[in-house]
Amino acid sequence: MRYQRLKRTLSGLFILVVTAGLLSGCNEAISETADVTPIKPVKLLSVADYVVSPADVFLAEVDATNRAQLSFQVGGEIDNLNVRMGQRVSKGDVLATLDQSDLKLSLDSAKASYALAKTQWERSKRLFAKKLVSADVYDQSETQFKATQARYETAKTELSYTQLIAPFDGVVAYTFVKQNQVVGAKQQILNLIDNTQLDVTFSMPVTYVEKRGIESLSDQEIWVSMDSDPASKIPASFKEISTQPNTDTNTFEAIVTFERPAFRNLLSGMTGQVHIAKGQTEMSLRLPESAWVSKQGNEGSVWIMDPTSHEVSKVNVGTNYKGEVISGLNPNDLVVVAGVESLYEGQVVKAWLREEGI
Repeated sequence: MRYQRLKRTLSGLFILVVTAGLLSGCNEAISETADVTPIKPVKLLSVADYVVSPADVFLAEVDATNRAQLSFQVGGEIDNLNVRMGQRVSKGDVLATLDQSDLKLSLDSAKASYALAKTQWERSKRLFAKKLVSADVYDQSETQFKATQARYETAKTELSYTQLIAPFDGVVAYTFVKQNQVVGAKQQILNLIDNTQLDVTFSMPVTYVEKRGIESLSDQEIWVSMDSDPASKIPASFKEISTQPNTDTNTFEAIVTFERPAFRNLLSGMTGQVHIAKGQTEMSLRLPESAWVSKQGNEGSVWIMDPTSHEVSKVNVGTNYKGEVISGLNPNDLVVVAGVESLYEGQVVKAWLREEGI
């Protein structure tokens, strides 16, 4: 009997200890859960959405500063076409030649006629000095000599025209003929461009030019961005502007120029944008009343959230007479615009996102 009572007592103690342990674990779990502070969602305003572009932007097209449409001065058959499209050439390179056979025959004939006429004229000159021939005979021989001399010089010049020489360093943009093709005088053979120095042509409204002034354009910071890589800025300089506006579009045509970056393959006809700096970044932002932690007159304080750590910090902000922000905020800032009363310095928050359908 005594043994059974002892057994019941020990069993009770065991149950009590186990129950106490379970209760203690529950309290710890509850305590740990209670210690986790939920991250407060806040409504944010991005200052970048209210920043006015620091530059005026114009659609533009690239063209080569140096461009030449090359052709032969005489007609004939293409004997050699030494280049292909896209090939880089140097000044003085022979790009194409004509068959010289016919021109050489013409030159030989002109040379023979010239030599004969020269001999006859020199003889007439000696006879005329001795008064053995009339002045008319002498004049005729002199005229014949000068005519054949001119034909001879022309034949020599035409023979030299059978070579197409590169007038500057550049790239063959396009070829219009094939080997052994018969071409006429002045027929276009190929286009040569120098794409190390590029012009960018664009149109500016008359009102814009009147506001900024033509003289000030050369002093402004100018850069070009290409549609193929809009994030890259290529420094440029003002070159020229038309003095008369286009009456159909009411715009002036202007040109800026830049040196092609070594790593960029830019060609004529590519499109992009010309950026002319305004001088300073402007902001057109009016904060809602709910964003202000405190405000007095044209000054006050707001909370901004660090986009990396998500911690909030208080900054002082100034406004103008219109209520627009003029100081204290940067384009990359995120301003808390709701629930600012319960925030504290360094508090971690998260952006509030509207649930779909709400």
